[in-house]
Amino acid sequence: MTIMSVPTAVRPQKRLDQDIVGVRVMGTPRSGTNLAKHLVERYLKVPVVFDQGFWKHGIFPALMNGRDLLYGELPIVVVSKDPVSQILSWYRLARNDTIFRPNRSLGSFLSKPFEVRQDFTQPGRMEYRFRTPSDYWNQFYFAMDALRRSGVPVHFVCYENLVSSPALSLHMISHFLGLSPPFDSRSVVEMPRQALGASNDIDRNESSTIDQTLFDPARAELASALARIGWRNAATILRGIDDDVLSATGRAGFREKCRRAAGPKAMLRSLIGFW
Repeated sequence: MTIMSVPTAVRPQKRLDQDIVGVRVMGTPRSGTNLAKHLVERYLKVPVVFDQGFWKHGIFPALMNGRDLLYGELPIVVVSKDPVSQILSWYRLARNDTIFRPNRSLGSFLSKPFEVRQDFTQPGRMEYRFRTPSDYWNQFYFAMDALRRSGVPVHFVCYENLVSSPALSLHMISHFLGLSPPFDSRSVVEMPRQALGASNDIDRNESSTIDQTLFDPARAELASALARIGWRNAATILRGIDDDVLSATGRAGFREKCRRAAGPKAMLRSLIGFW
């Protein structure tokens, strides 16, 4: 699947102000979009839009009005996990039949075509197919960076930073949105005690947004993911990821970071298998 880059100068970057009516949050599944929504709405008091106009997990569509690119007129916050932690999370999720096709074998999961759908248990849902899970991660964030380079207001947030430094992340988001005054980076931000369940703009009032499992900040730790997935599998993932996309998401030098973070457990996991 190929994504065409949008022109780099469609229009100048829009200036945002404190009268902003909302913000769109996008990211791949299990990237932290629900956490970002929770924090932005609670602490910045800005409504968050997920699935109105575009699916938050879908490759951003090139909607055109003549030569002008349309993006829904809302600023966009893009959340990402590093590709190793992210794809490990997808593999865990792929053992059911909702958003990903089930796959029991990690090796097959990493190397075979990867299908993403709004809900595999329901008919009439949008569906995508990529060469591999890495291809999906790469294509999604490449498209969001292309949108940013076109002049659309797009701001990238690393999930690991959102977890480790939530006040600073909110400060940067508030600055991006043009809120005055911006959120104080010295503020105390209370993280949710329980994991946030999947949510959207349609079923918001029909289902609880809070899961019963405890919120685990360790899921943002690269070393923990490497110990579970193994260095060999991590290297397979990284072969499908472009350096410019890593940089766009705020992860310049990520390959070297992986090598430094890969401890004995990651090396041993490569020898004995995944579980």
